[in-house]
Amino acid sequence: MKKILTAVAALTLLLSAGTAFSFDFDLEEAKAGYIDLSGTISATGPESAFDASGINPEEVRELNEQVKEQNYEAVIYEINSGGGTVVASKEVMDEIDSMDIPTICRMRDVTASGAYLAALGCDEIVADEGSMTGSIGVRSSYLEFSETLERYGIEYINVSSGEFKGLGDPFQNTTEEDIAALEQQASQIHTQFMDLVQDRRDLTDDQIAEVGDGSVMLGEDAKEKGLVDHLGRRQVSEDLAENATDKTLDFETVQTQESIDLFSLLTMDTMASILASPFNDAPLTAEI
Repeated sequence: MKKILTAVAALTLLLSAGTAFSFDFDLEEAKAGYIDLSGTISATGPESAFDASGINPEEVRELNEQVKEQNYEAVIYEINSGGGTVVASKEVMDEIDSMDIPTICRMRDVTASGAYLAALGCDEIVADEGSMTGSIGVRSSYLEFSETLERYGIEYINVSSGEFKGLGDPFQNTTEEDIAALEQQASQIHTQFMDLVQDRRDLTDDQIAEVGDGSVMLGEDAKEKGLVDHLGRRQVSEDLAENATDKTLDFETVQTQESIDLFSLLTMDTMASILASPFNDAPLTAEI
């Protein structure tokens, strides 16, 4: 009888230990985040409070902070953009690059030019066979109305110092020297763009020369030319994130929480109208 009681006590201890062991390692499922980046890339937010589209570095930074606060194990950036301004695109790339967890870029319909540059901040790049990407080039453009003013007898007075101070002024006739200056700037930025792509994608001189002509290509071609790592859609991105973390992940959409009152709406729209005025002394901005 004593031996039986001893055996029962030992079994009870083992069951108790097993229960405790199971409780200690009963962890919640790991989480990962989806961040949607759609629209034109610029240094600031959308021009109108009623226009939610657009990508800017500050918004990406805020979304990344949400990822950190929620203790996500990985993040997938779904990008759908034709590009934007040069510096803002670089800053978005830097914000993504600053994350210390696995990062995956999933290209949607379009991830081209500045948007492709931003995607270089990710650890892995996934594109659909039909995604439009590439467009590794630079443009500087503006409308010029000087002849229209002359036709209607309107005189535009611009007092400035410096030969190229009026470069990009839509009311001033563009000279050959102006065009040459714009071409030189575009060429310099294009070289910087190609250097970044070549360094991040580990391309040879021949490879970067082939993809750096500004042409848009399909994801299938981009994969062959070394611009993307994988072909596929959302599932491929999720599989890559789980492989990188060695965990089963529960994916959630990451969003910033902002409250905008009526005064903010009116103020933002009024400021957007002022900033969009053609009479502002705004410098000509190159786009990629």
